[in-house]
Amino acid sequence: MFLSHLPSPSAVKPEPRVPWSGEQEALAQAAAAGRRAAAWVRNLPLPASETWIVGPLADAIEDAMTSLDPGDETWVDGTGRGGLSQPTEETLNSLIYAMPEAATWLTCEQQLALLGIAHCVSGIPKLLANDPGTVIESGGLAALCRALDIGCRTARASVL
Repeated sequence: MFLSHLPSPSAVKPEPRVPWSGEQEALAQAAAAGRRAAAWVRNLPLPASETWIVGPLADAIEDAMTSLDPGDETWVDGTGRGGLSQPTEETLNSLIYAMPEAATWLTCEQQLALLGIAHCVSGIPKLLANDPGTVIESGGLAALCRALDIGCRTARASVL
């Protein structure tokens, strides 16, 4: 009973997380790249029967990139979530099942860009959660955002 003077574990507040150098700017850049990628997906020339891609998938791309959180270290299957919700992750991962139908309407470049964007966007939050300092401070997040932009530009240019 001599330990009764110590605070209970639930009464001890964790130290506030200190943002990484350049974190705010990097996250703003990522959110902007996510919005551009989602806009590109929303403008794909798909028929009404393929609304899943231009609707929920585009929304998931935007949600994932605008919700990035280097402090979200919730571990799932050995990796951090980085702000990526499970429903958003499931939507991003479902693209592979919709591609055979969508492929008949999209150019090869659009197909590759779409797959690359979805894969990149689903991986960025986990990468950020697992090694935020390196990804933010070394420019890795910025490089991945450039890859999103390049994929959209390349696929757009191929149909002009």
